Amino acid sequence: MMATLIFLALFLLGLFLALRPLWGLKEPFPEPPRREELLKELEVLREEVKNLEGEEKKLALARVVELERALEGWRPPEPRPFNPLPVALALGVVVLLGVGLWRYTLPRLPGETTVTQRAEARELKALQHKAKRTGAVEDLLAWGRRAYELQAFDQAAEAYLEVLKKDPRNVEAVRRVGILLFMGGRLEEAEMFLQIAQHADPKAAEGWLFLGNIYFQKGQAQEAIAAWERYLEAGGEARERVEGLIAMARAQAQGGGDGQTVYQARCAVCHGAEAQGGIGPKLKGNPILKTPEAVKEIVLKGRGQMPAVSLGEEELRALLDYLSGL
Repeated sequence: MMATLIFLALFLLGLFLALRPLWGLKEPFPEPPRREELLKELEVLREEVKNLEGEEKKLALARVVELERALEGWRPPEPRPFNPLPVALALGVVVLLGVGLWRYTLPRLPGETTVTQRAEARELKALQHKAKRTGAVEDLLAWGRRAYELQAFDQAAEAYLEVLKKDPRNVEAVRRVGILLFMGGRLEEAEMFLQIAQHADPKAAEGWLFLGNIYFQKGQAQEAIAAWERYLEAGGEARERVEGLIAMARAQAQGGGDGQTVYQARCAVCHGAEAQGGIGPKLKGNPILKTPEAVKEIVLKGRGQMPAVSLGEEELRALLDYLSGL
């Protein structure tokens, strides 16, 4: 937003500089009056002369003669010559500023906000164009995978849904659609897709991780533990994190009700065991935690990709107390 405002300000300044030469510089003497003005003055003087006498009449007649001579030799003022160079230079500055801001500051594609991300955004754009042009399953999968990696989830969902239209049995697409549904807070649909995917390919660790997350969000601690254990058996990379989640889920199953236990049971899946962020944003040091009412509304109603979390009054109070200390 700030970059856009800066660009607009610079654009208006450049436009002012470009148009300024057209106004011209003030000349030391005013332009000669137009013919219509001279004729009007002459007509007025001729009427006044009829009522004047003596010296005043002589002066008025002298002015009449002066005006008549001026009208006989009257020529319209010559137009100022137009110099295109200042205009071209000013417009060039505007164009260079616009290109510079577009190239280095203004976001243009999903996930693109800095120069280092622009190459990835261009790559994603190329994959998208190719997939839409060919419609081939392998091209759609390449687009979906890259969009998923770059967290351009809208594009990832579009790509994987197109895969399922062409190949409804594609397990990767079914699994990824389930994960994306989970991120959108549609837990029941996400669970159905992930159960189908894991039944077809039980060695896919990613599916077990998110299936466990779904169970955890629904308060089904034992099912979540079982899914996460399958994740560990499948060789999932986030072993330490998932082991911590399993420990916390077991603590919850045993009736733990303090704020940290509630957080680990219901929030750590997405926001990290230490509130360092993960699928969801970082919470540790997040200024929104200073507004408990806003946090409460987000937890209970959800926002964006975060689904609503069903908590009892005591659990919610304990969670808010815990979050306020992060």
